[in-house]
This record gives sequence, C-alpha cells and structure tokens, in this order.
Amino acid sequence: MNTFRMLFAVAVLAVMLTIAHLASAQEVYYVQSVKAKILSNPSFKASVVGEASRGTRLNAIGKDGSWVKVNYYGKDGYVAAILLSSSPPMAKHTMIKAGDSDFQQGVRRRASTYTSAAAARGLAADDRRRLSGDDKIDYDGLDRIEKFTVSEAELTKFMEGGKI
Repeated sequence: MNTFRMLFAVAVLAVMLTIAHLASAQEVYYVQSVKAKILSNPSFKASVVGEASRGTRLNAIGKDGSWVKVNYYGKDGYVAAILLSSSPPMAKHTMIKAGDSDFQQGVRRRASTYTSAAAARGLAADDRRRLSGDDKIDYDGLDRIEKFTVSEAELTKFMEGGKI
C-alpha cells in the first residue's frame, strides 16, 4: 500500500509541475504585418522602442487590453495584438515561372481611365473605340456608304451587265 501511495504522490507532483511550467511559459507571437512598431506604452501616441519585421518571433511578457507586452532586444514594449499571431506568417508563393519577356506577352494590361469611365456609362467596346479615336475604322466613310441607295431599276441593269 505504501508503494501505491508513493507512486500516486509522484504522479500528482509530476502533473502539478507540468501545469506550473505551462502556466509560467511565455506565449510566443509572430509579426504578421510588414512592420510592427514596438511602443513604450500601450498607445499609438507612445514613443517607438523598436520595429519588428514580418515573421519576427516575439515572447509575450503580458497583455494590456488589445496590446501585447513584449521584450524586444532587452527593452520592454507594447505591440498592437492585431499585428501578431501565435503562428508564423505563411510564405508567399508565386506561380509565375516564365522569364520576363514571356510573362510580358501574356500580361493583361489595366484599362485606361477613359475606357473605364465609358464602360461605366454603358458604352460598348465599339462605341468606346470609335469615340476615343483608337480605332482605325473610317466611321465617316461607313456613314456615307450606309446613306447610299440603289434603286430597283439600277440594280436590275447592273445585274444584266450594264453600267449604272
């Protein structure tokens, strides 16, 4: 029975030590934004103690509302909690592997402000080209052609091989 009590006491002690260790362990945070200012007080008006870049690991000393108190190179300071996360930031991945020249050929270019405004007014692409002068179509000539009429007699004479 003594051995059972001894084992039980050792197990309880081990659990208590584990809990105490976890409670005293500092929380680790990682900077998620491009830069995070470490301020002397939990206020955006406070003086800057330092500046940590994205992915920097910070050990929390405590919390004050929406601020996390950290020790940064031996200086205590505060960082806005919104800029931190308990996991490191995800790496940026790009899918483009082609060289610059290959990439430039397939790049979709941004529309001009004129084109965007015309589209917002409901003008079709043909109307926008015509109004902007970018199109090489002679709309004046097209208007003259559309106004030109041929009578039934002139058409019959042309079909028979004569001249109009």
